[in-house]
Amino acid sequence: MKRSVVPILCLVIFAVVAIICPATAGAAGSAPPSNDKKKKSSKKNQTSVDPLYALTLMRQGSVLMQQGRLERAIEAFEQADQIAPGNATVHNMLGLCALRMGSFDDAMVSFDRALAIIPGFTDARNNRGATYLAMGEYDLAEVDFIAVLGDSTYPYRKQVYYNLGLTYVQRGKLGAAKNSFRKAIVLPNPVVEGYIELAGIAQRRGQLETAEDLLLEAKLNFPERTDVSFELGKLLMIMGREDEARPHLERVVADEPGSDSAAMARSLLGTG
Repeated sequence: MKRSVVPILCLVIFAVVAIICPATAGAAGSAPPSNDKKKKSSKKNQTSVDPLYALTLMRQGSVLMQQGRLERAIEAFEQADQIAPGNATVHNMLGLCALRMGSFDDAMVSFDRALAIIPGFTDARNNRGATYLAMGEYDLAEVDFIAVLGDSTYPYRKQVYYNLGLTYVQRGKLGAAKNSFRKAIVLPNPVVEGYIELAGIAQRRGQLETAEDLLLEAKLNFPERTDVSFELGKLLMIMGREDEARPHLERVVADEPGSDSAAMARSLLGTG
């Protein structure tokens, strides 16, 4: 089963941290520019180092990242860091871009920098844990996720429990994984992947009815998710209930015809 890590994207508009305002005043007794051309040049230079312009760049980078234009987003965040260095949020965003691009070493550098500036930056610690998880460093990922869960005010605790559960699955600690995934699917706003992982654990243990109940609950809460339909269809096929499985698998083929899941669904349906 393909597993997805859930990094937390902090789209704060925008709590700028530790912006250093560069000095713009001349030395005592120095004369101001004496002509309009110099005034225009001075205004342009002031804009390029204005901390408020760094804030604008951060907003632009955030929008670009949401659009998937990651290289452009990195350019915006790096420019913001040049104008107003020492902002932990900028480094967290740079790390997220690198993580999405699969550049795990670059992501680690950025998250480490964010945490060096603000050791209690919970978003950056969670995202570093997600990077460790993607790199297969499960022990280190667990340490970061447990530290994040120590912040009782953190709004993304369910996603963290899900990621923590993945670290346990990868090390064969299915009991601990089950406990974490259970916490990830507590209502309201459960993590849908938590249901899928719990169903997978139940299947491994031969508890097919339990797996079915979990996927049906996921289907109820997330009727639009084709991955839930796919897992439920596969399970019903295993249980010998082909007629019940068919509509779930057919939906996968209809909704995502070019996907690997659709290819497998067609194979199970005998139409591939």
